[in-house]
Amino acid sequence: MLRSPYPGAASRAAASLAQPMKPAIHRLLLATLGLVLAILAGCATSPPPIGSAQTLSGPEGAVVIRLITNGAEANDPTETLSSLTLKRELPPGVQASAEDTAILRRTREMTNSTAVFSGMVAPGRYRLSHANGFFANTTYTFPLAGRLGSFEVKAREVSLPGTLLVQPQPGQRFLVGYLAPDAELTNTFNTLFPALAQQTRGQAPNQFGPSDELTRSAALAPIMRNLTTALNGIESTADGSLLAGSKMGRVIWRKPGEPLARALQIDSWLEVLSVRPYRQGLLAAGEEGLLRYTSDEGKTWQTLPAPAAGMIAAAEPLANGKVLALVRRGTQWSAHLSDDPFVGNWRALATFEQERSINMPWQNAIVLAGRDRAGVFMPNGEFLVVDGSTGALERRSIGVTTSGAQLLADGTLLAQGGNLTRTTYISTDGGRQWRDLDTSRFVTAITATDAKTFFAVAPVDPGIFAGTYALMVSRDGAKTWKKSGEVPGGNAALVRSLMVDRQDGALLAVLSQGRVMRSTDEGVTWTRVR
Repeated sequence: MLRSPYPGAASRAAASLAQPMKPAIHRLLLATLGLVLAILAGCATSPPPIGSAQTLSGPEGAVVIRLITNGAEANDPTETLSSLTLKRELPPGVQASAEDTAILRRTREMTNSTAVFSGMVAPGRYRLSHANGFFANTTYTFPLAGRLGSFEVKAREVSLPGTLLVQPQPGQRFLVGYLAPDAELTNTFNTLFPALAQQTRGQAPNQFGPSDELTRSAALAPIMRNLTTALNGIESTADGSLLAGSKMGRVIWRKPGEPLARALQIDSWLEVLSVRPYRQGLLAAGEEGLLRYTSDEGKTWQTLPAPAAGMIAAAEPLANGKVLALVRRGTQWSAHLSDDPFVGNWRALATFEQERSINMPWQNAIVLAGRDRAGVFMPNGEFLVVDGSTGALERRSIGVTTSGAQLLADGTLLAQGGNLTRTTYISTDGGRQWRDLDTSRFVTAITATDAKTFFAVAPVDPGIFAGTYALMVSRDGAKTWKKSGEVPGGNAALVRSLMVDRQDGALLAVLSQGRVMRSTDEGVTWTRVR
């Protein structure tokens, strides 16, 4: 049960809304890859979300709802949500028909995990029923009935009920919070649906009607924000800082010498994907063109001009003071360069398309930035990298399905993946050539301090089965391994990645639920820093 630090209504809200979640999860036997891709795309026969040029031309009304799931992992369930189902309220004794159900489809234009659903809906009063998603070979459902009250859909009008916040709890429980429509959601609506926004300009959108359910859910919103744990683009900087973005406008920052990381709050509910030191401050970037700068350790944030309308996956300061940005809108990536991001004047350098893996069509692309370049490691092993000094785009390839990648401080690239079994690959020339380190398929995380010294969370003596795990070290370029220390956190399955502190060479381990452990003695002892 969530223990609320706030008395009164918020505590009662937590108690009343933490109800058991009964997900409709069932395994699907997929006959062909085409079926997988069709489901991931929301199915070709399903009604699409509202288009950017679409307007109200018939008796229906437009509905736009935003949903954010505050999951503990960087790969949040919201990323794979595809639809939101509405049910029309009917008088007692009236039998519901197919016409009383409306499906809102997700647009993936400018977000990572924040989900925006939209659709044209017949007039009536509706309640939320559930959200559906699909991951790998599993479908899942978030039941939402009875959580937030109802709202009206009127002919040739827009309904903008607000933002739903879903907070997973232990087991199959979750909380639902609520944000009333605000300037940020209005900006989302105007950006994604400009034709509809122009057609209905000056018209007040329809919203949820007052209800006890809505009041309880609204009281939960600030509590849920403080529960954010996911880490995006975690980075160890040269001065010993540890930086990461998170959901709901959060920036995670551990200053050198501090025992624990702190959470900074941007004035936004959008997800932060990139945080870097810049001009004696911090530069944060994320969904829907989010680009903010702070010079006072997060007390205030300045909004900077975005390089393009889209999700800013990386904003990398270069040695010459310029900033290189990678932006994704839909399935298209673009690279931009600015001499001064405070002024804007972003120049487009290159564009390229998102690519998928046949073996793992659900795998996300991995953004890597550092050493005056930024690139996207596609799940199919293609690496599209932009040189910040020349502006040139180069395609490099590892040749196998890629599930993880890391850019080390000296420019070395490490990647995990394979076509039949997983191993680790290394490149010392920016991804042009790769060498297979022939590591065990059971390795859960790996990093290196130099060309010869590697650390991995791996089995001590692997065979058909993994057996006992430990922190393993190799001092001969990953040819031979021996035990160095203990598994950070005690469970190898919970270790997401290993890193090296660029200031003193300490090991950093990123665990599930956003936990970070640190070791200065090669894994003999670990201290939690977040």
